[in-house]
Amino acid sequence: MSLAHMANFSQSFGAMARKNTSGLARDIEIVELLADTAEALGVSTIARRLNRDLTQISRALATLAEAGIVRRDPVSRGYLVGWRLAVLAGRTLEERLAEIARPHIRSLASTLNETAMLSVLRSSQTIVIAAQISPHGLGAYGRVGSSYPAASSSTARAVMAGEPEDSWEGWLTDERLQEAGDRCSVRTQEQFEAALTQVRDSGAAVTWGEYEEGIINISVAIRGVHGRPIAAVSISAPEFRFADQTETGIRLVKRAAMRITEEITWRG
Repeated sequence: MSLAHMANFSQSFGAMARKNTSGLARDIEIVELLADTAEALGVSTIARRLNRDLTQISRALATLAEAGIVRRDPVSRGYLVGWRLAVLAGRTLEERLAEIARPHIRSLASTLNETAMLSVLRSSQTIVIAAQISPHGLGAYGRVGSSYPAASSSTARAVMAGEPEDSWEGWLTDERLQEAGDRCSVRTQEQFEAALTQVRDSGAAVTWGEYEEGIINISVAIRGVHGRPIAAVSISAPEFRFADQTETGIRLVKRAAMRITEEITWRG
């Protein structure tokens, strides 16, 4: 999660806080300062910039650190935004992403008569945050909140392929391979890198029965305002019904991803 997203989240939260208790507003003021700053800040620096009492700032930081809202850098001993704020900001971003993507997901599913999804990558799992289920009695089902092992996921490959080549070095651990199951075609780091290269060359990640036997998955990355991949739009369909429509599926998923990316960029 970028500092910009965390800053936007903390500023919105801060506006609400100022309407309530002054104590909470003072704490949020600290969080806003840290979210707007790329480097760790010491207690005295924070107190000086906010024109606040040093002891008061120290106590507030201790409380915020205990809650995970801020954290202390082990080297400089200064303070940074903590893991909990990043999680909350991430949820806010995902809700906004899902809101923007839903009309495009519905249109894609309607055009192909197959399940369309928007998913994000979280560590070793991909999580569905928006979906339109296939109208067929027999299809691929992906409800909102479903999670899948990233190593066998077309979503993960689409997102990872958009990052610098060394970003995911060492990501394919034995534990993640075990989670992916025996059907996963990627078993070594070399195969993993080759799969990402193929996605970069084609612009889409396609898997055949790697997570669920007989299911084709096609994913294309969606990019945020800074140009980095933040999610992927996908189609999931049975091979017996969709195998001869793969090229059409790739083209339409690319178009949906492009339109969602354009709308995200336009909205800022």
